[in-house]
Amino acid sequence: MKRLTLALMSAYISVASASPEALDDVRTTIGEWATAEKAISRESLQWQEERVLLEDLLTVADKRVAKLEAIIEEHEGFVSTADAKRLELLDQSERVAADVQQIESFLVKMERGLRELKPRLPEPLQEELEPVYQRLPLQADETTLGLGERMQSVVNLLGKIREFDAKISLSESIRALPGSEVEVSFRTLWIGLGQAYYLAPNDAGYGKLGTAGWEWHSQPELAAKIQECIALVEGRSTEPKLIELPVALKEGAVK
Repeated sequence: MKRLTLALMSAYISVASASPEALDDVRTTIGEWATAEKAISRESLQWQEERVLLEDLLTVADKRVAKLEAIIEEHEGFVSTADAKRLELLDQSERVAADVQQIESFLVKMERGLRELKPRLPEPLQEELEPVYQRLPLQADETTLGLGERMQSVVNLLGKIREFDAKISLSESIRALPGSEVEVSFRTLWIGLGQAYYLAPNDAGYGKLGTAGWEWHSQPELAAKIQECIALVEGRSTEPKLIELPVALKEGAVK
């Protein structure tokens, strides 16, 4: 621009002594140059202002980008944590499924065994446990009961059976005399799950567990001894004494 100004001034001096037309051309050129210089200055100033604004916008944009990158990095951490948690839950789910399968197999085995045991239980215990037995599913794959309910029934049955086996119980019932169809009132003394003695009008005897359930054998000469045992159980006799009664040690043998 300085060179252009000097050139115009030189041209102006050189034509100062020239014709009026030439002088007018120089003046016009200098006016156009002044206008152009003002426009250039104005554009330069506007560009400076816009550059400052652009630099501010770039600074703000850089800050937003940095913030977004931080958020993305944090979210990536969350995603990694979520993936790890998901894998952990899947692993737990597989272990739970395996445990459920084991529990299911255990319950099927126990339910089958308890149903097979039922006919071999003493009569009063069978009657007591009948409501619980009704809750045992006949087919494990057809029941709507949950594992918790089924387990509760199994545990309840096992607990009651074990409790009965650990004590001496006395019950009363109506049934037929051994080898007869005549039904009379019986008082039965149960020694756990494996031995029993009965007392009936004009009869007495013992019971033992057979292959199909309880088998009763008449032995009237045991009446007095059985009566003594019943008196002790009921608390009507407190005198300690030794009472000998036959005991079934194994199937087919009584001593």
